[in-house]
Amino acid sequence: MQNKLLAGAYEVDITPPLGVDLAGYFNIRKADNILDNLYAKTVVLKTETTEVAITSCDLCVIPREFVLRVRELASVWSGIPKENIMISATHTHTGPVTTGLLAGEIDSSYIDVMARKVATCITMAKKGLQETIVRVGREKESSIVFNRRYVMKDGSVITNPGKLNPDIVKTAGPIDPEVLLVLLEKKPGYPIAFIINYANHVDTIGGTGISSDYPGVIARFFKEYLGNIPILFLNGAEGDINHIDVKDPTPQVGYKEAERIGKILTRAVAKILTKLEPLEANLRINSSIIEIPIRKPSKEEIEKAKQLLSKPVEFITQELTAFDLAKGNTEIERIYAQEILLLSQLDKEFEELELQAISLGDLALLSIPGEPFVEIGLEIKKNSPFRYTGIVSLANGYSGYIPTEKAFEEGGYETRLARSSKLDKCAGKIIIKEAIGLLQNLYAS
Repeated sequence: MQNKLLAGAYEVDITPPLGVDLAGYFNIRKADNILDNLYAKTVVLKTETTEVAITSCDLCVIPREFVLRVRELASVWSGIPKENIMISATHTHTGPVTTGLLAGEIDSSYIDVMARKVATCITMAKKGLQETIVRVGREKESSIVFNRRYVMKDGSVITNPGKLNPDIVKTAGPIDPEVLLVLLEKKPGYPIAFIINYANHVDTIGGTGISSDYPGVIARFFKEYLGNIPILFLNGAEGDINHIDVKDPTPQVGYKEAERIGKILTRAVAKILTKLEPLEANLRINSSIIEIPIRKPSKEEIEKAKQLLSKPVEFITQELTAFDLAKGNTEIERIYAQEILLLSQLDKEFEELELQAISLGDLALLSIPGEPFVEIGLEIKKNSPFRYTGIVSLANGYSGYIPTEKAFEEGGYETRLARSSKLDKCAGKIIIKEAIGLLQNLYAS
């Protein structure tokens, strides 16, 4: 006899007050406007034997300590086992700083309130459980995703080398164009929630306005036509992927760009809605903790960093993003020097990463606490025994970029030593092996 599947969904507003530092860039950006609100969104799934919560937050990254804090609260309030709660970030670069990375300070009072709000979201989703039909489908959308690492004429590999750069030879890696959609309904035509999985950086707007970026555009469109239901965006293996077409001279930054990308993805999701397949209600979950060695700076790197930081500071007013790396910038070099000194004080040799796999019938979601390169996600998908597999990056913690070993040989922004890129070059291979094992165990259970 098949399990009966119950599901509940909820969302809460987690928009911070003006004045908080925004995450993701090399310079401090104080929020001075709210372009649109930020949300935490949860789907709870329950059968007779298993109960899980999947939460997506409009944040750049979510540190491990925040995840553990929310899980503790949510488990007490809802009864869902702590280890059965998945919490991920969409990776919006117009959300608040949540951990120490590059530039900006944490607003601890806001973080305290937000932790309780996210736990509330999970608990309220649990309270709304009802019998549910779940269907899944996919579509390819390759027009808005590009591998942002490029091989140059001199043989080097550069991240974001600039539009129409005559020295570009080719991209250094692939993309993953798959849009995965999970639709939850109380009965046909009456949706409870969407889960959308797609691999692309969420960094199209810039500036100092708070925004959920293009995932928010998608959510607002479907809410207008389907009612006030949570639309969860789970980012895929986006470590080396963004929306910039270097062959097109048109500027690709600002709110209109977020709207353009959001509308294209909305059309892709609409296509999937015409060809969904039902999922059986056999819900499973498994997870594991792996230890990855941490790269530490050398004595020479530490001394060089100290020398650079001893020089007079230039007052920098312009916005400094990953798109400025190819140009060379003194202030960016100072940020990296500070990162070197901070890493030299780190009193551990290994980073603990939690991998978590949730399956429902022919669908599996595999979470990774960082920004894996797309090649890593594609390899896991290729070897997954499930018909549908979604990689959920930036989930259950944040351990920085996870490049391939090939990328470490090539160099580039994502491999440069910092708190945002500190794992050993073996991390990708270890994660692939462990992830495939988790998925195979789930499939066999």
